[in-house]
Amino acid sequence: MRKAFRFILVLCVIGLMSAAFQPTRADGLPEIVKMPDQIAGGRPVTFTITNMPPETDTAARPAWDAMVKRFQDKYPNVTVQGLEYTYQPDSFAALVAGQQVPTIFQVYMTDPQKYISTGVAADISSIIDANKLRDVFNTDILNLATNDGKVYGIPYNAYAMGIGYNIDLLKAAGFDKPPATWDELRTMAVKLTNRDAGVVGFSMINDGGPATGWHFTVLAYTFGAKPEEIIKAGADGKYTAGLDSEAMVNAMQLVKDLRWTDDVMPRDTLDWGTNGTQLATGKAAIVLMAGDQYRWIKTSFRETDMNAIGFAPLPAGPGGVVSLTGGDMYMVSAAATDDEKEAAVYFELWRLFDPAEVQLGLEAQGAEENPAVGGPALPLFKGEYQAAKETFQKPFYTLPYDNYSAFLDAFASGKAHLQVEPTPAGQEYYAAIGAVVSTIITDQNADPAALLKDASATFQSTQLDQIGSK
Repeated sequence: MRKAFRFILVLCVIGLMSAAFQPTRADGLPEIVKMPDQIAGGRPVTFTITNMPPETDTAARPAWDAMVKRFQDKYPNVTVQGLEYTYQPDSFAALVAGQQVPTIFQVYMTDPQKYISTGVAADISSIIDANKLRDVFNTDILNLATNDGKVYGIPYNAYAMGIGYNIDLLKAAGFDKPPATWDELRTMAVKLTNRDAGVVGFSMINDGGPATGWHFTVLAYTFGAKPEEIIKAGADGKYTAGLDSEAMVNAMQLVKDLRWTDDVMPRDTLDWGTNGTQLATGKAAIVLMAGDQYRWIKTSFRETDMNAIGFAPLPAGPGGVVSLTGGDMYMVSAAATDDEKEAAVYFELWRLFDPAEVQLGLEAQGAEENPAVGGPALPLFKGEYQAAKETFQKPFYTLPYDNYSAFLDAFASGKAHLQVEPTPAGQEYYAAIGAVVSTIITDQNADPAALLKDASATFQSTQLDQIGSK
């Protein structure tokens, strides 16, 4: 589950992947993908691709058009037809039903297996393996689009959840660092809350929709909840709901305590944008949010001093420091011709890995009127990527690295751990949990255990029983 963002030229795709990939350019970036001399044997080929920025985006659209032109100049027989469509599960289902699936399309990381099992996505292993990309991509991420040893997706971006915090508000309250545990957060949030000034100590999405369930699941992971236990896959191919485990109940009790016992949460309804706005405008001291929203604050609130905004790992619970990871994959339509598949895959790999394209993307971003370069993103790759990424990208950063470096260090050191989103029916699960959170924060007498038990039974009958098999 994540907010759809405008297209941004590759920002986090740089790095020396391993000693096997030796730099071949003066700028130190390696050649990872061996682009073919010809695509589709030189035959005319057109493919469609989603997530083209709209013409109204006067910064990103010209950059997109220029990028496409460079690729078409390199391969004159190829025509790239961009589509402004951005993925949503419901609307994409209509494209599938109408046999209008774009040649290459972006999907949430929760959804690749659905399109693999239904035959919508094409096997692209031959190109991936020809370039030894299984040795380059983060294995855990690539596995989300792998089935029976075959690769069906190209990771595009990945994020993890953490807490954004207002450094100035914390200092004014006597705190020199963000909370390390949920108990610390509760104590700090009470002192940070100032109702007269309209400031709350802690905020998360609470509108009762899927995004609320997404945020709650992040919190529940720190209490020991696991995606494979929330939605359990049986040996018989059937799924069982586990929304009412002890970890889930304890996490829901924390939400109730924050809202009613501590009274440190907003009393208004907040969605993805308004939750982030709370932090950007100084109306919340600590906010649960995705790492990529850090950049959004910079681009959306020019008056906000980013030097006063930090980003840290989630507070530790009984399950340790755990975060949910998500993001996007590009997949190719199984209905495409072989020529279209080849052209689409190589276009995506070219813009992801070509050293010149990476640098042009960073330079284009840095030249924008209000550049937001850097931020607490997760690497898509493994090996020596992280060190090389920092070395190369730091000169381009316009966001204060020191304010979020502890978040990145937590994952690099192994202090923090990643878990994926529950699947299948992940979005439907989020909706079910979001409704429970809504009840908890609006009804002081609501019982977390009873509500989760009912939600689990309903989710089982309305969703998992309908899936029937893996």
